[in-house]
Amino acid sequence: MEAERKAGAVAEPELVAAARTLCEQADQEGVHARLLGGIAIWLRASEPSRSMLGRDYADIDLVTSKRHARGLREVLERCGYLPNKMFNATQGDTRLYYQAPDGGHHVDVFIERFVMSHELALGSRLPVEPLTLPAADLLLTKLQIAELNRKDASDAVMLLMDHELEEHDGERLLNVRYICDLCASNWGLYTTVTDNLDKTAALLDEITPAGSARELVGARIARLRTQLEQAPKSGGWRRRAKIGRRVRWYQTPDEATR
Repeated sequence: MEAERKAGAVAEPELVAAARTLCEQADQEGVHARLLGGIAIWLRASEPSRSMLGRDYADIDLVTSKRHARGLREVLERCGYLPNKMFNATQGDTRLYYQAPDGGHHVDVFIERFVMSHELALGSRLPVEPLTLPAADLLLTKLQIAELNRKDASDAVMLLMDHELEEHDGERLLNVRYICDLCASNWGLYTTVTDNLDKTAALLDEITPAGSARELVGARIARLRTQLEQAPKSGGWRRRAKIGRRVRWYQTPDEATR
């Protein structure tokens, strides 16, 4: 990944560079902070993927632990980021919000948990890899969105294009066992993730040009979908499956921020 960055056929966007600097500064001070979202996916991507699917990024998303949240606050403020005092006072146990000095972007900090349509526990995943969350977590943050849009589907495709499906984490690896284990114990997450894999597969013709890259992503989506279906399910999963779609299985944006 570092060699590719230095070779640099695709220029690193300004906001990606700012995000990298924040994480590196935090790391130098012993603070665990990892990137997620589109910027994290760009940083993990190959040059061909960046050329094909890179996009403009509007903000920086970070995740940290409760233990390191105070240290990350200090890093952000030393770097000139301005805290949203009202938001941080009311939501600061789970989330923090900072504005860039020039107002051009913001930093959204998740503390151990990523809570949107579904909740993902990320605290134990922070030490797994440097700079970004592991690929499996990044994929789940995209596929857990109840109303997936084209931008998020494109980010998922970008991630799948460059990561082999394996049973452990790594620089160019996506931990399928981890995803299957989470989805096999949570029918709601399983349902949203599999729905979104189907939606992403249906959008492939729009997202990627015809050729080997599209075929590769399509094959990985199909393989992941099959492994999710075949993974042994928990008793709680089976009980919730009996209720099915008659009862909503995901949170709305308003519910997620309460």
